[in-house]
Amino acid sequence: TMAEEEVHASADARIVHEIDEEDNVARARMETEGLLPPWRAEILAAKEDASYQFAQMLARPEDLARLGELREEVAARLHKSELDLAAGLDAAEDDARFGLEALRTAREAVVKTRQNFSVIDSLCEEESSGLADHHDVIRDLAVMRTNLAKTVADAEAILALPAQAAAALRLLDDDERNLFSCWEQLTELAMRAQPARASLETALRRDANASSSGARPRPVTEHFSAVDDAMSQLEETIWSSIRGSVFAGEESCRTLVRALRVVEEQETLDALLSTKAREQRSRFFGDDSSRTVLGKGFKRRALREVRKAISEKFTKAMEELNPAGEAGEASFSGDVPETLQNLEILMRLLTEAYDYAVPAFPPKYRIFESVIAPSWHRHVTAVVKKLFRVSRDLSNADIIGILNWYQTYTEQMEALGVAVEAAPSELPATPSTPPAPVPMILQTSRRTGAPPPRTKTVVRPSGEEHSGFGNESGDDSPSMMSLDAFLATAPKAQGTNVAENDKQQLHTVGVHIDEDVVTPLQTRPGNLGLDDKSIEFDEDSDADETNAYPEDLNKLVGVYTSRMSQTVQTWSFNIQKMAATQPLREAEDGTLWTASDVEFFRLLNEQLEVALSGGKQCVSAAASVMSSSLLEFASQQRKRLGGEAAASAASSMMSPPSQFRRVRVAKVEKYSDEQSAVAAARVVDYNVLLAGVNDANRCHALAREVESLLIEALGSSDALEKLALKGNSNHGVVEKGGNIMRPALDAFLRNAEHSASAAAATVICDPSVVDLFGHLFLIDKTGGGDWIQGEVTETLAATIADYLEDVQQYVAQEHASKVTEAVLSRVINSTIEACLRQLTSIRPGTVERMEADENALRECFEDHVQESVLESALQRFSAIRDLASADDAESFVLAYGLLVRSAPELGLEPAERLLAAHEDIPRAAQREVLDQCRELIRSVTVSTSAR
Repeated sequence: TMAEEEVHASADARIVHEIDEEDNVARARMETEGLLPPWRAEILAAKEDASYQFAQMLARPEDLARLGELREEVAARLHKSELDLAAGLDAAEDDARFGLEALRTAREAVVKTRQNFSVIDSLCEEESSGLADHHDVIRDLAVMRTNLAKTVADAEAILALPAQAAAALRLLDDDERNLFSCWEQLTELAMRAQPARASLETALRRDANASSSGARPRPVTEHFSAVDDAMSQLEETIWSSIRGSVFAGEESCRTLVRALRVVEEQETLDALLSTKAREQRSRFFGDDSSRTVLGKGFKRRALREVRKAISEKFTKAMEELNPAGEAGEASFSGDVPETLQNLEILMRLLTEAYDYAVPAFPPKYRIFESVIAPSWHRHVTAVVKKLFRVSRDLSNADIIGILNWYQTYTEQMEALGVAVEAAPSELPATPSTPPAPVPMILQTSRRTGAPPPRTKTVVRPSGEEHSGFGNESGDDSPSMMSLDAFLATAPKAQGTNVAENDKQQLHTVGVHIDEDVVTPLQTRPGNLGLDDKSIEFDEDSDADETNAYPEDLNKLVGVYTSRMSQTVQTWSFNIQKMAATQPLREAEDGTLWTASDVEFFRLLNEQLEVALSGGKQCVSAAASVMSSSLLEFASQQRKRLGGEAAASAASSMMSPPSQFRRVRVAKVEKYSDEQSAVAAARVVDYNVLLAGVNDANRCHALAREVESLLIEALGSSDALEKLALKGNSNHGVVEKGGNIMRPALDAFLRNAEHSASAAAATVICDPSVVDLFGHLFLIDKTGGGDWIQGEVTETLAATIADYLEDVQQYVAQEHASKVTEAVLSRVINSTIEACLRQLTSIRPGTVERMEADENALRECFEDHVQESVLESALQRFSAIRDLASADDAESFVLAYGLLVRSAPELGLEPAERLLAAHEDIPRAAQREVLDQCRELIRSVTVSTSAR
């Protein structure tokens, strides 16, 4: 029943509790005495855990209902535990049995060992007295045994060296990708054999007989040589791989990487060995110097192979142009265009190397900037040197092609990240005179050079303009060459007689035209190629070079510009001759022109167009030639227009006056220009002078266009200014802001002013006009005369009007005002001069007639001159009229003061002349008036000087 179960449970609990109390007491006692074994502690801990779990399961009254179930579960667990315990006891029994057997065996071994030690001790006691006397022998025997063992091992290793080296080389035969493995094995063999090799060499040096007898065989040395030979074969494979892979494209990148891996590993090994050697010197000898032990120098050799690869490419390319079998032939298969084409092919190879080979090198090498590009540029410079050596055989088109190719080359190198000078850092000095002409001949080869030939024939004017061009007329004057003829020209062969050369410098050979195509000269055989022993390259140089502009290219530019100068001189000579002998040309609007001037600038622009393709250096040299040629052309133009001699004109243009003499020289030049204009008016036709105004202004505009093209080609106007400084460094002070074209531009402006001034002088120097001016201001005794009646002024105005109509008709509208203003100035000056010279007495009606003359002149010029300019010029004559109209001393002085301020250059003469003509002013008062006038002119002069 329920009550019985509770009674039994409480009894069991009490029994368990009592047992636990007993166990606790027993455990406490054993722990106090220190007799508690470990297994007993585990049993007690298990009991405590079981008691705790039992108390947990029966903590509540309702848990008694599960007492039967719990008993069954506990019984099952107890049974399982008994089985596990039985199995554990069996295993522990087996272990104990095995342990006892092991203890027995160990005891027997210990007993036996003790017995052996006893025997050893007894033997040692018996022999101790004998062994003590032979310790040194025993030690020597031990050392000898060790040395013999080591020697045998080293000998076996030495004998195995050839086989091992051959096995390492066989790795390359199997697969070239084993390059690093082969190097690794050979390096390991060499380092392992190094101590034995050093010992052997030391022993041989100590052996006097071995060192003195060279006939004794040394088989051991041959074994070491096998390693050296294998390493040499490996190195040759590495260098050939590098040399052959630089320009082999994408397929050889991996080969190059493998070779460079070996190079880098060897460099690292050399650095480690150098550091170790330095440490050993410091340790044993106290030498702490920073000097390094020289290694194999794989990096230096690799860079040398890169340079060799470049040299081989250039040599092969040049040999293709001049095969060895054709060296003695009369013709040459490779001309300049083919040379440039081969250089372009080489440039493509360089670009491929930049894309595929350069990335294979370590970045620290800077292989392209420091090795490939400088070496490449050195070979390019060598090719340019070769081309300059044969420059006498090159046509102008060939030279331009070379210069054009070099500019393309610099751009391509810049695209690859390397700066190559496209022009020399220092501009050459501009020659003060054009270079001496070089005799030229034309070639008829069908090969063409760069730039491409143009389909033009030599310019031949028709009709009246035919004279002066070519030699059909039978004269010996130089002919006019077209641009194609110029590009096809080259100097004569050196075999020509010197006297004939001198003669030909004055005469140009006629132009040869082959189907409207002029072709350049072929190059002589044997001139190209890099096999010239005089050109040497230091393949071991590691210096980072500056890619400078080739000096010989600059000389080649000089050759071209010298020829261009001669050609331009020939053109200028023919054009000036044509201008002097042919009539003027009338344009559709009626203006007069000299057509030859435009022809000169057309040819000059063609020259500039060709020079532009040669780069900045060629443009700079062309600018110097063009400036000199334009200056000479302007001088000849001025001479044709009646100006001063060409030499003096050029001297005044080329040498600007210094600032200390500028005012005085300006006055002298003004007087000289005035005299030159008057002289030109006497010898040059009026229409020619009017056409000269048009020509000079047009030449100035065309020269400005040439200047703009030069500035655009050179990048800025500073380049032209630098050329001017170079050219005038020995010719005095160069004005600020001036460039090399400025003297020619100023010369054309002066020619225009000279033509306008000379045309105006022609009007004044006309005999009828001179006669009319001679009748101005003349009054007879009766107070009458042609002038007072107005007939002289009317005829003079009509005559001047006819001249002005010619100006309006023949001079371009934008330049006509220069001539009309010059005519106005000279008419006013002549009128005032006539008044001061011929007006001896002021009669009634004189002032009125002077006013009428002023109005007549105003009416004559008002349609041709701006009103402000006209009134300014007439103001001077009006001041003279006011001076003549003064009726007393005070008004005279006042009028003269106004005249001095408007025309101080007249000086005191107007006061003296007109004061004498005044009969109403007493002679005594006139002296006082002159003194006042002198004071006025002095004060005006002082104030003007102060300003």
